Amino acid sequence: MASGRLFLVSALCVGAAACANIPGPEVVNDEDPLMSDNGLSSNGLSSNGLSSNGLSSNGLSSNGLSSNGLSSNGYVMGALQDKSATGDLTRMFFRYLISCALPGGHSTTYTWTDAAGTLHTEVNPGGLGLAPHWETGAATQTDKELVSACLAARTNALGVHVPISMRAKGVAALAVTSAERSSYTFGEGAFWGNLFNGGSPYLYSCSRDAFNAGPDTSQYTSQGRTCTTSACGIIKPVGPCYVANVTTGQACYEQNADWTANCSSAMNKATQGTSNVIATWLMP
Repeated sequence: MASGRLFLVSALCVGAAACANIPGPEVVNDEDPLMSDNGLSSNGLSSNGLSSNGLSSNGLSSNGLSSNGLSSNGYVMGALQDKSATGDLTRMFFRYLISCALPGGHSTTYTWTDAAGTLHTEVNPGGLGLAPHWETGAATQTDKELVSACLAARTNALGVHVPISMRAKGVAALAVTSAERSSYTFGEGAFWGNLFNGGSPYLYSCSRDAFNAGPDTSQYTSQGRTCTTSACGIIKPVGPCYVANVTTGQACYEQNADWTANCSSAMNKATQGTSNVIATWLMP
């Protein structure tokens, strides 16, 4: 992906016109909610932060894309066409990447051939639209950080698909409705980082403080939603998100009822943090 663009010359296309001459898609993985018949998740992936997750921690950290920062068209296409188990993880990662970055109605398409010689056509639909102009241009720092946070938020330690609500400061695509807020009342924590940072990708998480209102636990903490308190591949938990207006001992130094921001791994107010942070909420 030259210049960080979400397309591959003569290999990966974006949108209906660019894909007109590509054979029709097969069902790639009918258990993946990202790949339902209409291209959107069957259990809530929409233009807001209500989403499904199931990206495994292996898929997040052991693929050929995140470890190389989406650095070149040729390399990315090679990673996506890899016939090995690593290739399977890379393609899973890429499906989630596209659904985080591009809006609904947009997609990427590419082909690859498996070890048995069978040609597969992969159509990856957009969903959340956190970095829509990455479709045709270079990604900004904000694009990279928001998509990275989205990928981390949708990682499940057991690779299980469960519903989550994602919320963030100043991100219209993640605006939360009153109905969503009343259903997703367990504040899990928050995620931030940059998977597209050249050869040094990083992701961090913080635990449920200051979102400790509501129920004490969630049914989904036993279904793999543990990445804010224990390591999930590349995701490193650093401690509580927000305790009080103190100078140390918390990851973030700005918060409201839905989100937290100005977060860093240093747990120190004097350290410059990022506002490209996604908080996650679960049903009880």
